[in-house]
Amino acid sequence: MKILLVTGPSGAGKDSLLRLAGQYFRKDSRLCLVKRYITRQPDSNEQNYFVDHAAFTLLCKNNFFISHWNAHGNFYGIPRTGLPDKKENTLAIISISRQNVGDFERCFERVTTLGIKVDPDILRRRLRARGREDDKSIEKRLQRTASPIKARRMLHFDNSAELACSGKQFLDLLDSLAEE
Repeated sequence: MKILLVTGPSGAGKDSLLRLAGQYFRKDSRLCLVKRYITRQPDSNEQNYFVDHAAFTLLCKNNFFISHWNAHGNFYGIPRTGLPDKKENTLAIISISRQNVGDFERCFERVTTLGIKVDPDILRRRLRARGREDDKSIEKRLQRTASPIKARRMLHFDNSAELACSGKQFLDLLDSLAEE
């Protein structure tokens, strides 16, 4: 099994890119999009499992997750059972927090981290358009995007363009990673 960890700031378009990939590659056995468990309200671009805080805490206590984290008061986790068999040559695609890359690198050999980046002005506009945060919170998010991600194998993808443009490049990248 090969693992592709997709990370990047909120508003970078990770979920939109992954939804596009899920539709495009839905019958392609070379790729598997791993669903997360999340305690916050669902977003229309996501295909995850949504649970309350009590259920998430119980899952953590039972060692259900290979990796989990807290971001802005919400919990996210990657289930151990959601990964393909290690012997398969499948590319498992997982959206995670930048701080959790090491969880996968400690457990698996073939891990690539893909950092989704966006021009700061475009990211600011996207975050404002979502309406989830005030300007002060948005500026804090923008400052955090400058910190580097620690990973053994790091790739970068610029998602500043509209999905109609960047989506094709993203699909081509996934296709080439699945062939490695």
